[in-house]
Amino acid sequence: MKMKTMHSEVLLKVAGITLTRLTHLPCLKISYEGYNTDEEFMEFHRKTYEIYREMRKTENQLFFFTDFSRSEAVSLSAIEWFNRELIPLYATSGRFRGALIISTDPFNRISMEEYIQGAIKAVMQMPDAHLIDARQKVFEDEASALAWLEKQMIR
Repeated sequence: MKMKTMHSEVLLKVAGITLTRLTHLPCLKISYEGYNTDEEFMEFHRKTYEIYREMRKTENQLFFFTDFSRSEAVSLSAIEWFNRELIPLYATSGRFRGALIISTDPFNRISMEEYIQGAIKAVMQMPDAHLIDARQKVFEDEASALAWLEKQMIR
């Protein structure tokens, strides 16, 4: 079996958070490394949304692959900010798909579960929530996450 070579291009780096564009999928990958302050987290995600919005002007579909496996816990206030400010923007930007790899560390898993539950709640409370085509799924490894995203593509 021949393995696909995954090529990527770094688009943004703020402290320990990196945004890359995967070239074999219409996908942006976010990788977290270590601890990031709330300010770094928010700066990164504001800029990432601007990049996403620009790319969506020419991309019919654009997914997210987020790797939290090497991150330390994200603060609850940063997660609440993300869910309040950015989830509604992503959810109403068209068809949205996100694959997440969460850490095996119990404290980090709790942090990510808060994010996921908050994101779902934020979308469900939006007007016309029933019209939003958004899905996120959690994976234990990168290969499974990328395979799921490939299956989500509209050809």
